[in-house]
Amino acid sequence: MKTTNRILLSISLVFLFSGLDLTAQYDEQVKHILQKFAQDYLKDPSRTEQVFGVEVDKEMWRIETPGKESAKKEPKVEKGNPKAPTFFYVTNLETLKLIDQGKMNAMTAGVKAFSTDYAPLDIDVMEGYQPGEDFVPEVLAFTFHFWTRGIPEIVPYGPHYTRSTHGAQAAIFYYDKGLRTGYGYIHPGQHANEHPKSKTNPFPSMIIVTKGKILARLDGIDHPIEEGNAFFIPAGMSHEVLNPYDEPGEIILLMFGEGA
Repeated sequence: MKTTNRILLSISLVFLFSGLDLTAQYDEQVKHILQKFAQDYLKDPSRTEQVFGVEVDKEMWRIETPGKESAKKEPKVEKGNPKAPTFFYVTNLETLKLIDQGKMNAMTAGVKAFSTDYAPLDIDVMEGYQPGEDFVPEVLAFTFHFWTRGIPEIVPYGPHYTRSTHGAQAAIFYYDKGLRTGYGYIHPGQHANEHPKSKTNPFPSMIIVTKGKILARLDGIDHPIEEGNAFFIPAGMSHEVLNPYDEPGEIILLMFGEGA
């Protein structure tokens, strides 16, 4: 009986320490990836001093990045909550690995048509944090610079780098105050901005057709647009992009002006 108990205890300890080892390995992977991004951000000409969180599979990590004028010379990456309320990213290790390997653009990982949609890299704020008026454009610009490594900051794009949003496929280039830019890939049969809440914007846009052709439905009127052409969409105009053709259509989307 004592021998059996010893065996059971040994098995339990093996499982216990195996679990601890797996947790340690997991944490090491997360910390290693976050440190790579934080270290690279030091070389970014646009870097600013920031303290924020990254929630990875429901575990929070605190990151502190020194600004250009800061006396601190090195970023800090630690497991745990930021010491004061701030913004944080919500993601998982799988997505972190894809971004780290250059297989997914962080801005594209965060794209969604509506605030209630799922995104593999989302942004949230801690209780008690009061975002300023320009929080959204500022945090989106910071997101680009922090999660895009190297100089120049290269953003690969094409069909394989897109995610489904607004009824088509899209990849994000860059967002800043008054500017949103991206790439669109529209499969045959896809219909972008079909949802009533997606049809108008309070700012103007320009769509450049770079490959194939699309059907631009502007204020309910259809206009075939072929590659090599661009068209302007005034603020408030209803706009949809359809592909009733046999080949995919590819576009570059520029949104600009107050509110973009």
